Amino acid sequence: MGFQLVISEGKEAGREFLFDQSSVVIGRTPECDVILYDAGVSRRHARIFDEGAGFHIEDLGSSNGTIVNGSKVAKQALKDGDSITLGPVKFTFAGVAGDVPEEPATDVPQEAGQHTRVVNASELKRSRNKGVAMLPKNVNTGEREKIERRSTTVMPALTGPRPSAPKVPRASRPSGPNALIKPNPAALPSPESESGLEQVKIGGAAEEQRLSAAERARLKRGGAVGAAKLFWIDASRPKRIAVAGGGGLFLFMVLALFVSVLLPEETKKKKPEAMVVTDEPIDQSYGVGEGVSYERVDQKEFEFQVKSPVDVMVVLHYQCSDLSENELNITVNGVDMGFAPPDTLAVNERTVELLIPSKHIKRNEVNTVIFDNMKNPPEKDPWRLWNVWIEVTVLPEKDPAGLKADANERFKRGEQKWEQRDIGSANRWEAYKAFRESWLTYEALDPDQRGPIYQLSRDKMNEARRELDLQCNKLLMQARGEFSQGKYEAASATLDWVEKFFPTKAHPCQLRAMQERAELASTLE
Repeated sequence: MGFQLVISEGKEAGREFLFDQSSVVIGRTPECDVILYDAGVSRRHARIFDEGAGFHIEDLGSSNGTIVNGSKVAKQALKDGDSITLGPVKFTFAGVAGDVPEEPATDVPQEAGQHTRVVNASELKRSRNKGVAMLPKNVNTGEREKIERRSTTVMPALTGPRPSAPKVPRASRPSGPNALIKPNPAALPSPESESGLEQVKIGGAAEEQRLSAAERARLKRGGAVGAAKLFWIDASRPKRIAVAGGGGLFLFMVLALFVSVLLPEETKKKKPEAMVVTDEPIDQSYGVGEGVSYERVDQKEFEFQVKSPVDVMVVLHYQCSDLSENELNITVNGVDMGFAPPDTLAVNERTVELLIPSKHIKRNEVNTVIFDNMKNPPEKDPWRLWNVWIEVTVLPEKDPAGLKADANERFKRGEQKWEQRDIGSANRWEAYKAFRESWLTYEALDPDQRGPIYQLSRDKMNEARRELDLQCNKLLMQARGEFSQGKYEAASATLDWVEKFFPTKAHPCQLRAMQERAELASTLE
C-alpha cells in the first residue's frame, strides 16, 4: 500500500508524487524524498509514514509548521482528501490501495553526490518515490546549493483555518504558478554571478552582502572578529540599527561611569543630611574619620516633635564608636543627659538606649538633641555616630495601682513568649518587647512605688536582648561561612531569616544584614 501527493496550490500545482515506501521526508535538502526549493520550507520540514493502521504526518521542527486541513499539527493521521500545507505549498493526500503502479523512474540524476538536472512541471508531471519541485530554471549547482543552505523564511501566521482544497478533476487544476506565492526574482542569486560575495537588493532599498560557503567558513575561522563580521553581514537592517543603538548606549554608560569616578566626591549628588530624628533609623553617619556620611568635628544636632495629649517618655536609640570615657555628651532641650558609653569589643554591634523622662519632653513642640564631642575642637580625633532614632511611649493616665497592673500584665506576656522562644522565630523579639514595655511602664512611677517586678522586668529585658544579639551574630556568621564556600543562594536565604527573627528595625540586626548583603555582593563584582 502506498500513497499519492498532489500539489494543489503553489508553484507547479497539479504535480503528482507516488510513493510505495513506509516513510517519506519532505524538505529543502537533497536528502529528502520530496525536495521543495522554497525559502518557506524548512530543510527537513515534515515526514509521512505508515504506522500499520494507516499513514500519519509529523512536523520535524519546521519554522512555519505543518498544517493539515487549516490547523497546525505536530502529528496526525491522514485520510484521503486531506489538505497538507508546507510553507507556500499545499498538497492533497490520497492513499493508494494495492501496489503502486510501476512507472519510469524519475529520480534526479546525481553527479558527485549532488543533483544536477533541473526538473520542472512542464517536463515531468509525476514522480515516483523521489521528486523535486519549485526549483527556478537555469540555476547552476552553486546557486542551487545556496538555496538549500539559506535560512527558512518565516511566513505570516494564518488568521484562521483555511478551508481544505476540494477534490476536482486533475484536468481542471491550474498548471501555472500561484501569483500570491511567486518568488521575488530580485531575491534569487544572479546566474551570471561567479564571485563568492554578491550584492542583492532587499526591497529595492539598502544593499546587503551575501557570502559563499567558502567565504563564510573563512570568516568563522577568524575567531571573534570574523564571527562579528559574519553576524553583521547576515543581520537585517532593523537588527543592525538595534545593535548600533545598543552599542552607543553602552558607550554612553561607560563614559558616564568614567566621569562619575573622576569627579570630586563633594560634587557628586548626595542624599540631604538628616536634621530630624523619627521612629525610623537614620541610614547616615556623622563625625570625623573614614566612612562618615557627613563630617561633624565637634557636634551633631537633631530635632524631633512629639504630638500627644498626655505625657510621654522618649527612648533615644543610637550607635557610636571611636569614643573614650566622657567624650560624647548628650543634652535634650538644654538638659544634660550624660555621656555616651566608651568603646568595647562589640562596639559595632551595640545599640545604646537613653531614656528621656517625661518632664524633659516638650509635647507638641520642637525638641532638640545635641551630641557634643568634648575633645573636638581643637583636636580632630575620629569619632562616629549612626543609626539614630527615637521611640515614643505614651504614659497612660492611671493611678499607681493601674500602672502596676499594666506593667505586670506585660511582664506575664513576656514570660509566655520567653518560654516559647525556640518555637517561633519572632518569639524572642516579642518577649524582649513585652519585658521592655513592662519596665517603661514602671519608669512612669515614683521610685518608691515600683516594687520588685520593676528590676525583674529590666533584668529579663537585658537577658532577652543578649540572646537576640547572639542570634543575630549567629545568622550573620552562618551567611559569611556559606558565602565563603560558594553557596551564594544559601547565604542569601540565611540573611533573609534575619527579618523573621527581627521583624522591626528597632534592633540593629536588620541594618547589619543589609550591610552584610551589600558587602558580600561587592566581592562578586
